[in-house]
Amino acid sequence: MSARPVVKSSTMTAEMQDAAIEVALEAIRSNNTEMEIAASIRKQFEQMFPSVWHCFVGRNFGSHVTHEATKHIYFYIGQTGVCLFATA
Repeated sequence: MSARPVVKSSTMTAEMQDAAIEVALEAIRSNNTEMEIAASIRKQFEQMFPSVWHCFVGRNFGSHVTHEATKHIYFYIGQTGVCLFATA
């Protein structure tokens, strides 16, 4: 996928943001459905940054979530939106 990631909103550190984008790019390359992509991102992030992670992936959604202070990102890769966040 050659689309450049566009971060719309984030409270993550630069390191976590880069990790989220890399994990998402890999998940998009290796999975077919939005549900599989979200599950892959969540699983990878739970291993990398232990916490209770949640992930939404889609082309047309809105959300309002309560999350830990530095554990939220909302970004697009092409037409695909990704919302990744952790709760306590």
